[in-house]
Amino acid sequence: MAETPEEVEDVFLNFLGDDPKSPRQIRTQMTKQIAKDKKSAKAWTARAWAHFELDDFDDAVADASKAIALCPESYLPWYVRGASYFCTGQTDEAEADLTEAIRLADSVKLFLEDAYRYRGGIRCDDKRTEEAIQDLNKCLKIRPDDSQAYGFRGIAYCRKQNYRKAIQDFEKAISLADDYPFPMSALAWLLATCPDKKIRDGDRALELAELANDLSGNEHLDDLAVAYAEVGDFKNAVKTQKRAIKQCQDPKEKTKFEKRLKLFESGQPHHALWGE
Repeated sequence: MAETPEEVEDVFLNFLGDDPKSPRQIRTQMTKQIAKDKKSAKAWTARAWAHFELDDFDDAVADASKAIALCPESYLPWYVRGASYFCTGQTDEAEADLTEAIRLADSVKLFLEDAYRYRGGIRCDDKRTEEAIQDLNKCLKIRPDDSQAYGFRGIAYCRKQNYRKAIQDFEKAISLADDYPFPMSALAWLLATCPDKKIRDGDRALELAELANDLSGNEHLDDLAVAYAEVGDFKNAVKTQKRAIKQCQDPKEKTKFEKRLKLFESGQPHHALWGE
């Protein structure tokens, strides 16, 4: 007999309830369950979630796909697969799955705020800022302390050139998670590169960019380079931008990095609209 969406959801409530299980424990337990019953949608879904939590995104997609085939009316495997696609940069697939998860969500809204956050992040990167803000507002209504959602909404406001609101959201994100480099790097970029000189603050940008790189193991060197340029330290701007170019694996991004390097070598800072 096929399992119902409610049964799929109940397994999560049991795992995450008063005596929560770790993702590794869930994966081990569900692997044994799948060996006994390969048609258990709840086992495939739970193991998919465990894979996702352990950053095994390809395995999460594979297991969630099995669960969807067995119980397409359950929103949880759609969410897990969509979130996994998001984490691997497959944004079209992620948005489609997250939209289906949100459509199917009913009485049990486990992870619904995450679905809105991930979809909002996709939409703000895709320049659909109003849709992004709507999704992120819904996320924050459910989870008011979601640092990443504030960060994504800050980016959406940057795209709308509503820089004051963007700064408020980035600062809120930082206050909620002071060891999270994403909003620090985003705010550093805005304060260093904003075309509105009233918004720019090179000293604060440099402080944030340095902290973001310290926390991330130098994953935000481009932000640090523009901050150096904004305070007039072009020697370090050039040096840092060269490191960013060497580190960059994306050909399109590398082209942008190289253009900024030429600016810094000529003694000019980089000022442009968000994303340019």
